[in-house]
Amino acid sequence: MRHLFGLALAVVCTWAVFADEYEIGAGDVLQVTVLGQAEMTGNFAVDTEGLLTFPVLGKVKASQMSTRELERKLTTLLADGYIRRPQVTVTVHEYRSQKVFVTGEVQRPGPYALKADRSLLALLGDIGPLTPNAGHEVVVMRPPPGAAGPVIPLPPAPPGGESSGSPDALTPPVAGSALEVPGADVFHISLQELQSGNPERNILLQAGDNVYIPRAAQVYITGSVVHPGPYRFQEGTTLLQALTVAGGVTERGSAKRVKVIRTVAGKKQEVKLQLSDLVQPEDTIVVPERFF
Repeated sequence: MRHLFGLALAVVCTWAVFADEYEIGAGDVLQVTVLGQAEMTGNFAVDTEGLLTFPVLGKVKASQMSTRELERKLTTLLADGYIRRPQVTVTVHEYRSQKVFVTGEVQRPGPYALKADRSLLALLGDIGPLTPNAGHEVVVMRPPPGAAGPVIPLPPAPPGGESSGSPDALTPPVAGSALEVPGADVFHISLQELQSGNPERNILLQAGDNVYIPRAAQVYITGSVVHPGPYRFQEGTTLLQALTVAGGVTERGSAKRVKVIRTVAGKKQEVKLQLSDLVQPEDTIVVPERFF
């Protein structure tokens, strides 16, 4: 319990520092509260010129200011002949000037504006349902400072690459892939853990992050089985179970001579498996015909 409280407190502190230092930009929606003044309280959008249209005051420059700086500015302006001792609070309701890029097995890929809490879980709520081919994790790639534009498409994580520690730990990118960007941070986060409420997985996103939903790993079964084809990989599946999912070996097939082709160190090679051995993601299972 103390551990979870400490994590929650760390997230709150990180968020508070970000909110104080965040620079307002065009498109952001600000929530302004003026104590005791209902007509001056509400959500106000910053236009393309960085101006906020505010009751009584008209257009007020808001871009390139922090929320605290804008609070002081509005307080000063309202105190100049409008309200005695105004109490103003400004927070960011929507970070529309701050975007992340979503790709992969989603129905609506593209740029998304950060919400007020900037959490990964809030973003997934905006994205909506994933495709039926979506895998079991989400990959967040954070480009180094100065990197231009999204890096897409992102490849799925390698087998066994799902992070089991803190989301702040860097997961090595796949060699030769789009994730191999000097200075980039890559996070592999279990969707199940994230959606179950694990606070360690609900990381705070930053502008420019690339959020990728990989395709589920497959096992390919060919040859003399009843229903050959690709099948969604399930952790803990044995070779016998995989053949059973494919309808089993046909009368002309040979269960004793089943071949498994697996990529090892970047090269495809045949591996010897017993029927009780576990298959791995992207294995190709070949069931040959009997000699007689």
